[in-house]
Amino acid sequence: MVSFKRINYEHLKSSFGGSIDLASSALGSSIVAVSDEFFAPATNMINPDPPLHCPGKFIDTGAWMDGWETRRHNKNYDWCIIKLGFAGKLHGFDIDTSYFTGNQAPAASVEACFCPEGDVQASAVEWTEVLPKVDLPPSCHNIFALDRETDVVTHVRINNIPDGGIARFRVYGSVVPMWPKDRSALVDLAYAGNGGRAVFVTNEHYTPGSNLLLPGRGRNMGDGWETKRSRAPGHSDHAVIRLGDKGHILKVEIDTSHYKGNFPDRIMLEACYSDEEIPGKSTRWTTLLDRNTKVGPHGIFYFDPPCTDKVFSHARITIIPDGGLKRIRLYGIRQGGKIPALPIPSPNEPKLSLVAEPLTSEKFKAYGDVVEANSSSTNVTDANQGTAEKFHFLADIVNRYPKKDGRTNLCVFRCRPARELPFKVKLLERHPYSSQAFIPMTDGKTRGYLVVVCLSKPDGSPDISTMKAFVASSKQGINYRQGVWHHPMIALEYETDFACLVHENGVPDDDCEVTDVDQVVVQVPGFHSFPNRASKL
Repeated sequence: MVSFKRINYEHLKSSFGGSIDLASSALGSSIVAVSDEFFAPATNMINPDPPLHCPGKFIDTGAWMDGWETRRHNKNYDWCIIKLGFAGKLHGFDIDTSYFTGNQAPAASVEACFCPEGDVQASAVEWTEVLPKVDLPPSCHNIFALDRETDVVTHVRINNIPDGGIARFRVYGSVVPMWPKDRSALVDLAYAGNGGRAVFVTNEHYTPGSNLLLPGRGRNMGDGWETKRSRAPGHSDHAVIRLGDKGHILKVEIDTSHYKGNFPDRIMLEACYSDEEIPGKSTRWTTLLDRNTKVGPHGIFYFDPPCTDKVFSHARITIIPDGGLKRIRLYGIRQGGKIPALPIPSPNEPKLSLVAEPLTSEKFKAYGDVVEANSSSTNVTDANQGTAEKFHFLADIVNRYPKKDGRTNLCVFRCRPARELPFKVKLLERHPYSSQAFIPMTDGKTRGYLVVVCLSKPDGSPDISTMKAFVASSKQGINYRQGVWHHPMIALEYETDFACLVHENGVPDDDCEVTDVDQVVVQVPGFHSFPNRASKL
């Protein structure tokens, strides 16, 4: 029998101050499957930002709602499965119904399972109820604290009983890191995925200090740590980080991405050894970077700290006098490991890092066409005696082989999913004389695929400054324009078949040019890699 208590919103921080939201998309959490999302998609539930209220805004299905909303009259109940960004133990939940005033889910329950690999919907997977059915009043936070933390889980399933809307679903817990077996392996001791946590922050006026430890380089200033401006002489702000494990700090990375006019004037980094959650006033701190250390705008800065022979449990990053940082990485080895030859090389940071964004016709128009039945399309006619709608001329299909020897090739690509995310772009291809269209042929599992494109320089080589990355949904096809550089098709999470329309004459250099490029890392928010699925059967 699960034991829990409902708590008031004002007690949220005191109840879950040492926890993080394991279901946040900022950690890489994603929606695996959902029973229904007719009115509003389930991905809204795991958005780390607070829900928005836009009265008077309507879309095709009705009023726009910032949450997950299912259709009416369910005789059973709706459900949604979320893969947590990191495996962890659960401490409680916030089932937020904000702005759902008469259409909220009247009740909900939560189940969880441990399924690090394979199909989480398989019959052999054991789901455990971690929160029994609870009532959900309209437009409020509904916070439930478990009396005892759960075992380690990787997925949660929220049951929407029987139907309706949930604005946000927060799953508070603690990360259980999956450390390398070799204690001498280099790791980021501060990383949220390794159990690092911001346990004390002096000021979080704009954004929380916990953002410093998130994956990736983020999207904008909204997912870093930024304090308010200070007018007091001698002011500074700091964040205390409890490392995921005690260890030696061998390399420091400070990331100011997107902070172009509000990065700190100076920073200071200290570390200590303490068994306390928050080190006390009597704690002796060791200086790793002195208070005159400079960083710059929108960049990554590496430092070799002293005292690498010491073992630390906490770090304190100070910004002087105020401002914002995107990330801090503290690379090192865990206590008991062998310190390598110093200084260690800086991690292989790519020259360019991109965040894939949702595919739209407007954003893609410089590179080609998006093939979809879009309600905003103006060239639509009735067809088949009024039983269908026909969307006309969605793509510019061209065959411009100079010798007129290019043949139409309608074929199928069967693409295995990306083995690793973030995705690393190392090559590009283009078709000099033909467009190339891909239409996904899914079995219902595929949620989307990754598209990477860029334009050419005057000499014909790829212009990396124009590179863009997009996530296309399973209902969207793409058509690359003649001569546009692109990465070969990148399936996500599941093997995917694509129908392809291209023109070829059988001469390799005429049909496809391939070139290597300096590595570009592409973050794909909300998607995960499954190496076992990427193996050829």
